[in-house]
Amino acid sequence: MGSQVEEVKSKVDIVSLLSEYIDLKKAGRNYKANCPFHGEKTPSFMVSPELQIYKCFGCSESGDIFEFLQKHEGMDFGEALKYLADKVGVKLATYSSTKSTEREKIIAINHSVLNFYNYILHKHANGKKILEYLKKDRGLDDETIEKFQLGFSPDSPGILYKYLVDKKGYKAEDLKKAGLFVGGFKNYDRFGGRVVFPLMDHRDNIVGFSGRILPWVKQDRAKYINSPETAAYSKSKILYGLNIVKADIRNAKSAVVVEGELDMISSYKNGIKNVVAIKGSALSEEQIRLISRFCSKIVFCLDSDFAGDAAAKRGVIMAENQGMEVRVARLTNFKDPDDAARGNIEEYKKDLDEAVGVWDFLVDSVFEKNDLSSTGKAKISREVVSILSLISDSIVQAHFVEVVARRLSVPAESVAAQLNKGKTAEGQSGGVLPEKQLVAQKPRKQLLEEQLVALFLLFSPEKLKDTETLKLFSTPFVQRVIDEIKKVGDIKNLKVGEFFSNLPKELQGKFSELLLVDLEEDEISLVLNELKILKLRHLLETLSVKIAQSERNGNDSDLTRHQKKFAKVAKKLSVLEDGQ
Repeated sequence: MGSQVEEVKSKVDIVSLLSEYIDLKKAGRNYKANCPFHGEKTPSFMVSPELQIYKCFGCSESGDIFEFLQKHEGMDFGEALKYLADKVGVKLATYSSTKSTEREKIIAINHSVLNFYNYILHKHANGKKILEYLKKDRGLDDETIEKFQLGFSPDSPGILYKYLVDKKGYKAEDLKKAGLFVGGFKNYDRFGGRVVFPLMDHRDNIVGFSGRILPWVKQDRAKYINSPETAAYSKSKILYGLNIVKADIRNAKSAVVVEGELDMISSYKNGIKNVVAIKGSALSEEQIRLISRFCSKIVFCLDSDFAGDAAAKRGVIMAENQGMEVRVARLTNFKDPDDAARGNIEEYKKDLDEAVGVWDFLVDSVFEKNDLSSTGKAKISREVVSILSLISDSIVQAHFVEVVARRLSVPAESVAAQLNKGKTAEGQSGGVLPEKQLVAQKPRKQLLEEQLVALFLLFSPEKLKDTETLKLFSTPFVQRVIDEIKKVGDIKNLKVGEFFSNLPKELQGKFSELLLVDLEEDEISLVLNELKILKLRHLLETLSVKIAQSERNGNDSDLTRHQKKFAKVAKKLSVLEDGQ
């Protein structure tokens, strides 16, 4: 299997692969983009076609084609390998991975389950009343029901289990892992008596289900239930409908986020195509990253008390602080997007168009529920300061300090002072810590040596066997790299990618960082010159100490020798510095 992994890797170009997910731009010998793993406005994500690796210099995420798919697409290694092998036409021997096998089995089982639910809804007598309900009461048509593959689970214990075991040949332990059954799991279908919505990831894999109770059923049961967390399904990683609307979101350059499946389906059916649904009102970090692959703007249209929902607020603030444009829509005359889409689609669209920025929405919500009496102002102060403290952009924060001050009729300095009281010991508003602590700067000489060895490798590898050039390098890491270079036979035709793959593993990480920096050939003379200057300055410092020591000891011969050498070195230094 190892040789097949390498075969797949050799046939997939990392630049071509990553270009399917992010907007890469040429940067010298490398490519750069905004990092897909954290919010940023200035590109720090670098891709090397020579090394076939990527690295973000902002959040430190790094890896190869397999690791990118694992981190970006949520695949495990087996899935990533199979996906890429299929892409380049490599027929794999059986790959054994417990996790991937379990996930694949669950997806296969779910596919059979969905076929069963579809059959009951469309072909069985039990489904007739359900279809009428979906069309007449919920306003759906055949095309929409088919597009979203809705089904129905009959309230008949044992029927689904019998179908899956006797007809399809699945094992009981695999059905248990899929989370399909409850109450002595082989007896009762978890979704029995419900309309069923298949939950798919953005690659069309059926990872789980959601079931909605019917209005004529006793309402002592939960309105919605979902598959439990399995090897295939995690609610924080799924956006309902994304597999269908990816292109619509890209074209609109924004995503409307609603809460439930019917909110999403009704919106889509009535003309709002760039819409996805989340489970509940809280957007997760994984879901934010998923949306950011397709657009940079999110419009929330939720039917819960969003302003009073701490988890929901955390999600939207996280999206805002990760560089997304976040807006919140209020429905004028309807309780939820499903009602709005079926009641007055033009008014619904107008509400979305008039969505306000998240900070405007949160600040407004505080003022709306409190009066401007002295007691009310105290409440507003407490609540609004906690909101302002979450704004990571200092200019935006300063703007809202002014807004709040005007609305409270107090000086902006008073609001700012109250805000500063809430700062943590680390000096970060609201206790929000930076993603990465500042890293200690490397000594200048070490930086120059690393940069120079990278420049020589890329543009003039033969210089790395020149005796005089090698005298410039003294830091341990660079010395180790040079030791590896000395082992190369044909240095003039050195292939950087091949050299990198043959390096000891402990050197590869740091070495890749050097080559992922955007370097140009004309930098060689500048770096070389500065390194020589540093070396001569260090030599002068050493000679100064020796001269002083010779004077103290009264050793005239050593003094003369050191002074002559000092003068010679000083002259060299002067020439180099004049040439800068």
